[in-house]
Amino acid sequence: MDWLIEIDRHLTLWLNTWHTSFGDCFYYLLTATTTWIPLYLVIAWMIFKQQGSRGLVTIITIGLLVLVADQLSSSVLKPIIERPRPSNDYVMQWMMHLVNGRRGGEFGFVSSHAANTFAVATFLMLVVRHTGLTLSLFAWASLSAYSRIYNGMHFVGDVICGALIGVVLAHVAYQIYLRSVYHFFVIPHHNKYTLKKGLGRMFGDSAPAVAAAAVWFTVLLLIFAALLMLKWNGVTD
Repeated sequence: MDWLIEIDRHLTLWLNTWHTSFGDCFYYLLTATTTWIPLYLVIAWMIFKQQGSRGLVTIITIGLLVLVADQLSSSVLKPIIERPRPSNDYVMQWMMHLVNGRRGGEFGFVSSHAANTFAVATFLMLVVRHTGLTLSLFAWASLSAYSRIYNGMHFVGDVICGALIGVVLAHVAYQIYLRSVYHFFVIPHHNKYTLKKGLGRMFGDSAPAVAAAAVWFTVLLLIFAALLMLKWNGVTD
């Protein structure tokens, strides 16, 4: 087990060293939860636009999924495993590049950001079945997860395990969703295949495309905001 921990430390340190002034601004903004509120609102709009008032069932499922993923990672695993963040690790803390000097809480296994974002991305992938939205959401989840390493808040292992937990919980939530959703929607459900297909068709192409565009529009805004911050502070690199 020690050899795996050492690999994790070396890989985390290597990824963390690839920092620039632009990256400091960009990933600091990207990792903030409030940054992505517009995306969450667009996703909610997509669900209600295509599912009507019954979309509340989908919204509640996503909300409960995020709550379980967040509490499992933050309130259960972190206190039990007690693995320090790299910013607090006795070996790593003096070598890590910390953005704005932030160290985070004491423990970091597993990453709540990774668990939450990958849970949402996986669940919407299964429900909406739109390639563009799926790729965009997983790009968002991956960027969010990497930002935690870049900012010195998490080891690579924290992020990978957090992402896996999010994916597993999303599949569990989806199976529960399938067993209850036909009570609210008029969809052919002779078997699971037709039910899944019917749910996906309900979303169409235009609304998921708007949600996918919202991901990239937010990223572009973050790039622009990071460049403005650099210019404001007189940084040229």
